[in-house]
Amino acid sequence: MLLAKYLSIKAASQLVGVCPKTLRRWDKAGLFPPAFRTVGNHRRYDRHVLLQFGQHKIERLPKRTLAAPSAVSSPRAAIYGRVSAARQHQTGDLARQLAELTGYCHQKGYTLVQSYADVGSGLNDQRRGLLRLLRDVAVQKFDVLIVHYSDRLARFGIQIIRQYLASWVVQLEIIHPTVVESSPHAELITDLTAILYSFMGKLYRLRRSTP
Repeated sequence: MLLAKYLSIKAASQLVGVCPKTLRRWDKAGLFPPAFRTVGNHRRYDRHVLLQFGQHKIERLPKRTLAAPSAVSSPRAAIYGRVSAARQHQTGDLARQLAELTGYCHQKGYTLVQSYADVGSGLNDQRRGLLRLLRDVAVQKFDVLIVHYSDRLARFGIQIIRQYLASWVVQLEIIHPTVVESSPHAELITDLTAILYSFMGKLYRLRRSTP
């Protein structure tokens, strides 16, 4: 993990040659802040910045010198959009979704490096865009993945995807974590409806392919 672009505080401390407590102290004092923090509020340090400053006595450097590294490079971001039906794609829903995600990246100061999109059910685990996204995670193509809603990424198994991303030190940012405050019964009905629509779509395609 020491070869990743962004490192955890433990890996960063090993690379610089100090203990994690020292990095926390520098961060608290505003001397050497991390590049960014994950959704779980964990520090992530830029490896190139650490290599640049690792050979110096950081505590003795001027504060203005130490405050600069966090601005050296911005996190590389990827966006993912999805609509369920081709009609939504034709009416511009997917394009508007990707445009909002792009605007969010610019607002946060991220460098947008890749855009992924699919037209299909959130229950479909063979979506080309999603599979390409997961492959690119493994080659460390980006540091942050941004989606509109969690169900745009997957109707089920979102925590599995989140853990996979975290294992490659990729942060998942969801612009709208919840659409509305739902009761457990309402969420169950929503999930059952999604499953029903998925099976209806498969049945429709099966009937069309049957002579």
